[in-house]
Amino acid sequence: MEEEENEVSIFQLFTRESMFAIEQRIAEEKAHRKAEREAAEEGEEEEPQREEDELKPDEQLEIGKKLPTYMQNNFPRELMGKPIEDFDDYYANKLSFAVVARDWTIFRFSATKALYILTPFNPVRRISICILTHPVFNLCVILTIIVNCVFMAMSGSFPTMEKIFTVIYTVEACVKILSRGYILADFTYLRDPWNWLDFSVISLAYITMFVKLGNLSALRTFRVLRALKTVAVIPGLKTIVGALLEAVRRLRDVMILTVFMLSIFALIGMQLYMGALRSKCVINTDNDNMTDEEFFNHVWDRDNWYPHDKFTEPYLCGNATGAGDCPENHTCIPSLHSNPNFNYTSFDHFGVALLCAFRLMTQDYWENLYMLVLRANGPWHCLYFMIVILLGSFYLVNLILAIVAMSYDEQQKQDKADEENEALDQAASPEAHIGTITVVVPPGMTRSPTGSNLTLPPYNGKDKDTASIQSEKQSEEHTHHPIVKPSFSLPGSPFNSRGKKKPKHGSQNADRQPLVPPYLEIFLPFADESNAVTPSSDEMYNVDTLKKYLTNVHGRSSLASLGLKNDGRPSSRRNSVASLLSRASHGSRRSQHSNKTPSKFDALTRTMSKHKGHHLMPEVYVDRSKSDDVLYARCALDDQSWVLNDEHRQCYLSQPAVQGSQSEHDGDKKRHLNSCRTPSVPDMDVKDVTVIRELLETASGHRGSFMSSDLGEPVIPLKDRLYLKFCSWTCCPCWLMFQKGVAWFILDAFVDLFITICILVNTAFMGADHYGMSESLANVLTNGNYVFTAIFATEAFLKVIALGPVVYLKDKWNCFDGVIVFLSFLELALDGVSGLSVLRSFRLLRVFKLAKSWPTLNMLISIVAKTVGTLGNLTFVLGIVVFIFAVMGQQLFASSYINEYGPNGTFHDEEFPRWNFTDFLHSFMIVFRVLCGEWIESMWGCRRVAGIHCIPFFLMTMVLGNLVVLNLFLACLLSAFGADSLQDSGTEEAEPNKLLEAINRFKRFGSWVKVNVIVCVKVKMQRKSKPPILPVVSPSLSRVELNGKEPISDGPTPVIRNGKLEKSHEPPTPTATKPTADSATISVKDMDKQSESSTRPASRATLKSHKDMDGSSSGSCSTLSDDAKERLNMVDAEGDPEINEVDVVFANYPDDCWCQVFRKRCTCCIVFENSPAGKKWWDLRCKAYAMVEHNYFESFIIIMILASSFALAIEDIYLPERPVLQMILSYLDKVFTTVFIVEMLIKWLAFGYKKYFTDAWCWLDFIIVLISIVMLIAESMNITDVGAFKAMRTLRALRPLRAISRWEGMRVVVNALIKAIPSIFNVLLVCLVFWLIFGIVGVQFFSGKFHKCVNLEGVKVLPSEIPNKTVCNNTEGYKWINARVNFDNVLNAYLALFQVATYKGWTLIMDDAIDITKLDEQPLREKNILYYLYFVFFIIFGSFFTLNLFIGVIIDNFNQQKKKAGGSLELFMTEDQKKYYKAMKRMASKAPQKSIPRPEIKIAALIFDITSNQMFDIGIMLIIMLNMVTMAMEHYKQTKLFTDVLYFINLSFIIIFTIECLLKIIGLRQYYFKIPWNIFDFVVVVLSVLGIMLSDAMEDFLVSPTLLRVVRVFRVGRVLRLVKSAKGIRTLLFSLAVSLPALFNIGLLLFLVMFIYATFGMNFFMHVKHTGGLDDCFNFETFGRSIILLFQMCTSAGWDSALAGLSNEEDCEEEEDNCGTYEMAVFYLVTYLVISFLVVVNMYIAVILENFSQATEDVQQGLTPDDFDMYYEKWEKFDPDATQFIALEKLSDFVDYLEEPLRLPKPNHFLLVKLDIAICEGDMCFCRDILDALTKNFLGTSDTGDIPTDAGGPKENVEYKPISSTLMRQKEHYAARLIQKAYRAYRRRRGELGAPPMSYDEAMADTTPQGKPEIEKEGDENDDQIEKKEGTEAITPSEQKTVELGPDSDVVA
Repeated sequence: MEEEENEVSIFQLFTRESMFAIEQRIAEEKAHRKAEREAAEEGEEEEPQREEDELKPDEQLEIGKKLPTYMQNNFPRELMGKPIEDFDDYYANKLSFAVVARDWTIFRFSATKALYILTPFNPVRRISICILTHPVFNLCVILTIIVNCVFMAMSGSFPTMEKIFTVIYTVEACVKILSRGYILADFTYLRDPWNWLDFSVISLAYITMFVKLGNLSALRTFRVLRALKTVAVIPGLKTIVGALLEAVRRLRDVMILTVFMLSIFALIGMQLYMGALRSKCVINTDNDNMTDEEFFNHVWDRDNWYPHDKFTEPYLCGNATGAGDCPENHTCIPSLHSNPNFNYTSFDHFGVALLCAFRLMTQDYWENLYMLVLRANGPWHCLYFMIVILLGSFYLVNLILAIVAMSYDEQQKQDKADEENEALDQAASPEAHIGTITVVVPPGMTRSPTGSNLTLPPYNGKDKDTASIQSEKQSEEHTHHPIVKPSFSLPGSPFNSRGKKKPKHGSQNADRQPLVPPYLEIFLPFADESNAVTPSSDEMYNVDTLKKYLTNVHGRSSLASLGLKNDGRPSSRRNSVASLLSRASHGSRRSQHSNKTPSKFDALTRTMSKHKGHHLMPEVYVDRSKSDDVLYARCALDDQSWVLNDEHRQCYLSQPAVQGSQSEHDGDKKRHLNSCRTPSVPDMDVKDVTVIRELLETASGHRGSFMSSDLGEPVIPLKDRLYLKFCSWTCCPCWLMFQKGVAWFILDAFVDLFITICILVNTAFMGADHYGMSESLANVLTNGNYVFTAIFATEAFLKVIALGPVVYLKDKWNCFDGVIVFLSFLELALDGVSGLSVLRSFRLLRVFKLAKSWPTLNMLISIVAKTVGTLGNLTFVLGIVVFIFAVMGQQLFASSYINEYGPNGTFHDEEFPRWNFTDFLHSFMIVFRVLCGEWIESMWGCRRVAGIHCIPFFLMTMVLGNLVVLNLFLACLLSAFGADSLQDSGTEEAEPNKLLEAINRFKRFGSWVKVNVIVCVKVKMQRKSKPPILPVVSPSLSRVELNGKEPISDGPTPVIRNGKLEKSHEPPTPTATKPTADSATISVKDMDKQSESSTRPASRATLKSHKDMDGSSSGSCSTLSDDAKERLNMVDAEGDPEINEVDVVFANYPDDCWCQVFRKRCTCCIVFENSPAGKKWWDLRCKAYAMVEHNYFESFIIIMILASSFALAIEDIYLPERPVLQMILSYLDKVFTTVFIVEMLIKWLAFGYKKYFTDAWCWLDFIIVLISIVMLIAESMNITDVGAFKAMRTLRALRPLRAISRWEGMRVVVNALIKAIPSIFNVLLVCLVFWLIFGIVGVQFFSGKFHKCVNLEGVKVLPSEIPNKTVCNNTEGYKWINARVNFDNVLNAYLALFQVATYKGWTLIMDDAIDITKLDEQPLREKNILYYLYFVFFIIFGSFFTLNLFIGVIIDNFNQQKKKAGGSLELFMTEDQKKYYKAMKRMASKAPQKSIPRPEIKIAALIFDITSNQMFDIGIMLIIMLNMVTMAMEHYKQTKLFTDVLYFINLSFIIIFTIECLLKIIGLRQYYFKIPWNIFDFVVVVLSVLGIMLSDAMEDFLVSPTLLRVVRVFRVGRVLRLVKSAKGIRTLLFSLAVSLPALFNIGLLLFLVMFIYATFGMNFFMHVKHTGGLDDCFNFETFGRSIILLFQMCTSAGWDSALAGLSNEEDCEEEEDNCGTYEMAVFYLVTYLVISFLVVVNMYIAVILENFSQATEDVQQGLTPDDFDMYYEKWEKFDPDATQFIALEKLSDFVDYLEEPLRLPKPNHFLLVKLDIAICEGDMCFCRDILDALTKNFLGTSDTGDIPTDAGGPKENVEYKPISSTLMRQKEHYAARLIQKAYRAYRRRRGELGAPPMSYDEAMADTTPQGKPEIEKEGDENDDQIEKKEGTEAITPSEQKTVELGPDSDVVA
């Protein structure tokens, strides 16, 4: 039996025979290949086509993966952990064997000898393999690694443990080497990169034992990475690690670009700031006549520098205008001693300059560098920083984000595809629904592909429990059986994947979804099968039958539970025909030549459906025995086998009895078939199929778990009985009534509203907790807490009663409530226990209950929940990264810190730094801080003690941790933010929102009250007044209704006025229009029906001329926003207008004076309109309207706005010193106010109030004008000093906002922003809710504990000196003060958390937090160091999450806007057509240029050839690079010799560039200046030459000459186009170029925000004393300084110190008015940060991400603009005069001359014929036709039906007259040849001709050895090839090598 078992299975023990078989196959293959090669060399036959699908390893069977589930069921348990033959076809003839471990992991080993000694059958090797593949071995290794890591993280050394670990690792390595072999063969030890790491670690361990190499144990930490290896099995982690590796690979281009850009910034920085940061303020001496030496000593003495304390940084100053000043009695001395920050911050040589540039790029503490440079060099140098921050930082860093996000996205898609494929494989595998389908080939027919004669026994009906699909009259007609290959199984089974490549992702299988449930798969064919029988065909079976079954047992039973009996045969898998067949296929695949493509199940379905009823089918058996563990929901619904018998229209339902789980060991089973006659079959609709599906689903739903027993009675399992007893509370009717009553109450909408209000009030109560609150308030809060706990507990209790526990617990929200109620009780119970106050914070989670009725919160929580899985994995990876770097830092630097700060160290007199590497927690915090983007300060600290080694360590941590892993975090959030997730969460929330329902009830009640009141009033009024007499109405009014419903009589054209139609020929009745001479009525016939419906209400006002309607006038209604225009264009009238045929007269008029109501009710209005005064008034309005619409009016207003903004900017702190300017400004202010008032009045006159006040931008204007008017009145009454008016005055700063509506680019951005405001606001609220929780927890932890005792200098004293508050207050010279940022109440906590989230000033807050002791006690350093974790958690959830949600929301909004704006045209195109359409649009923008003519003079011509050669350009490029290198070699205080050498090198470069310039001018003549790059070169050369000649003068006046050399570096950009491999970098630059316009608009908006805030800042904080972040260079005293400070803060840099300065209320003098205001400062800075840092800067990011992904997509998908440029460049050579045509005979050469991807290499004649290119008059081809054809050829687009013909640009401007095409021409030639041949033959027959002349074919044949037959054969082949229009697009090499057929050969397409 055992042999039989093995014979049947595809898994076989690996024996010597197997080895022999493999060797034989390898020999066979070699011989076969050799024969092929010889045959090919002799030329006897064409080289045979290689197998189309080159065999590849099966991805599911890779090493380290689990065995796929469908194979696990077939795997013999006894073979686990033993060597078996490899079951992946790819390795069938490779010397390898596999082992499947006990946890189903696949291992592969080489079958060669390990270490030249051990064969696979050697017992030592067998034992090693057994150990290695055992899951416990891997577990032990992982545990060892973890324990080792723990030991490494502990401070102190453990030499014994080190040795133990080394021994364990050595044993592991030995086991691996013995089992695998060392390195030579595949699958050996060193072939696995993971093992390189292990091997190096072990080797180093042994080396360091004997040789002292220093502390290399840090390398061990990298072994932690091995943890990643084992977790690669977890699907989510695989995505993350895959994305990480992919991202690192892709970052290559970005890294190159980044290094290049940073080098340029560094070089510029060096030229500008070398040695500039060394200036110091030195105290003046009294001694005037000092010697030089004395002066030198005085200046260099540290004690003479300001400030004089040696522990503080010396003050930096500058002598330039606007630079930092020295205090009194000090002088600024440049180039003195060292640079700031321990001499680490400078631009003195290229290395440190590069570091500074990198620091700016990562924006770490860059405000410090910015302030230093501006203090030393003056304010204008902020421009350098603006460029670096905007281009370098925002662009490059976000580019990295974009790449990480894209690789994550792709990785995710790929994983999804993998999963789908696997799911499909499982779904379609033999075990999944219907067992193995086996095809029985009748006994007469045997098939023996390998010569092994396998005859299958005929089927014996009794010994298998299968259902058969029988074919008609099978016994009589054996001969008609189709021959079916033996391995006939479902798609994706292990058998049919033999020898075939796995389908690629996205193959058809992946998309195929059956319409019906899987258990009906045989019953119904695939719904999307093209030739399947559709369910509506008469072949289908009636749905009644199903219903009969479904309702069989009290509606409870399923198809499964039909009481069928068993009939006792063992369902052994050994005699399964399927298995025998699979064995056959197993045998067959072993042969080299076996046919490797077995049939698919699809084929079966197709045959079934095609031939049902008339063709004979082979017998197909459904093997039931395998479906043991695939029972769905404990029932056998899937196990139905529907048996169809065509002849009798009879269906059998067969089914094994199912009880519990059905398995092989279930004993003997029997059953008989329950058959039913199907009535005559009516047509069945697809809908019926879905009905079946639903019926089956409902059946399975009702079914519960009642299984069919032998008697057919349901047997209820214990679990269900317990469930019925305890959980379904349906005992007595009284209880049910009670339950109903409770439910009516508790599930009511009002209760929900009440609970929501309770949650909010409860939150407010918790937030009210603060430091120093009164006793009574504390009592109120405590009692409040009890009340709320009771309310929520009651709610939960009543809900449980109303719904029953089961229904209650099914709802996640209810579970959530229950947990919180439980925790609240727990907290009350443990009230007295100290340290458990944290439990109180669990109450805060109640806030999240709001999500139930707050969709955005719900959506965001669901997004967070969706990403939690991924983020869990990510956090794991993040943890490993942090751990590795932390342990590494600790191992490398701990000793240095301890030594340097020790008693004998260099810094023994300084305090030990808080941020250090001495133990694991501190190392972890430093690495975490680097992850948050702060590396520079920790690095300075590290460099002081450990030297230069710190730089690579910190840079690596920064790049890997922050730029890659952290961006992955963001990418993960962004992907969750995809529009799908938003829509999903929208659709899931189907249950009605009870809160809205409650609110609606109130609304309905309100409106009911209102209606009743109105009715009462009306009734009373009517009683008083007499019944009214009907008024006489004018004819026009009586006839025309407001909505235009009355039919209109023929006659002259009516005019529509405000919804009424009026005949224009009527006498001037009160309502008719006034057809006066100046009324300029324009009749527009046949208007564009799409844009303007002819039923628009065209009153003489709203309707302007048609020109305006099209928007071609000067932005009609200048200040109206787009929305307002839409509103104005809407039809006022209701109903369906029926006047479409009428020509409408649009009048260019303002709105009517009176609105409709007045005109109807009050006749005097109309009388006034027709009076002379009324007409004059109307005239005046028309003129005002014309004026407002005029372009000049708009321009004048814009100039006024800019001028008034400029006036605001001048009002700075120095204004009182300039009385004249002050007076001018006050007059100007009145002028501006008057102008704006007049403008407003004119607009009122022109537009009318309705139109003016329905537009948002007009409202803005109105409010600003109103403020100005109030100010004017206040000034005239002399009350301007009142505070309220001062504040109002500042609101004038909003004036620049008016510019937005008039500036198109900015308006687009602002509109996008305004549309995003709701979602941004929602996210802000969600952030606040998230933060509230952390805030309240912070208050619980830290409230009141940040107080400390300081001495008079403000230094904190030790607790040993002053232990607590009382002692401090009673001791003189000490103060008890609170930290400025603290957690004393929730609002302060918010501010503190905002600082932590933006990483500004957070270190100080954390220092305070970890030092706390008890309330009112003096803090002790690092007393509670674990409070660090609170901040770590907050940063992960509060900052990474919530702040990144902003980016998510903005990008999402951005994409939605784009979708709305996207043309509808592209919606209707296929992907291919879209690509082609895009390519066409690109082509349209280009046209061939005239090539520069070659000069006549020989020398000039030679020079022309040299300079236009590509090599010349590359040579110049190399010289530029060299120039860059020499510039990088400059440094501060270099020797004279070095300077001279550099000078001469530089001179030689200038000479080279001048010569290049002159050569190009000679060669290109006047055309030189037509190329922009050449002008750039020319300017640089001229300036360089001038710089050498006038070096001294230039430095004084213009710029330093060295700067020009830097500018030259930009020329490298030119070379990128020449370097083909730089495609990635070109893409990056291209995406930058594409984003520039949008970035410019966003930059403008940012500047506008800064402008407004700068004017506000000057008004509020002009006089604030200089403390904190404010000093003489950075303050709000002048507009320039305000902008400089605000620019720094738009990246959130340094806002904490600015806040400290602006909110300074203690250290100031009230009488001098130089105090700040805390509330104002917080409000000002926080709003500015939210607007600039969180919104505008994130828009910048969104644009970059969007454009980058667009650019990458373009590159990946098809042709880039580069390719078109290349085409036109090559075109110039063939068409020097830019005629846009080339001769037909040149066409073949031209397409061969092009570069990839458009090139068609020769021979290309037939391909050109196939492309069917148009031929114009004179046998010319048009440039764009050729490009179009090549594009189609490249994209493979043949069907371009929906693409508009004009997409490729106009052809009208050239003489374009096609007369034929290449295909047509070939046909003509062929026809002509036929006629010629026939005519010649005819003449020959008549004897008129001699021997025929040599034909083209014969003439060509002489050139080839094969002679004529070969050519004819060729011709035929080509003939066939071209006739297949869908055939391959390129001619294969075998045809090309013989001959190129001429255009007149006898072959035609």
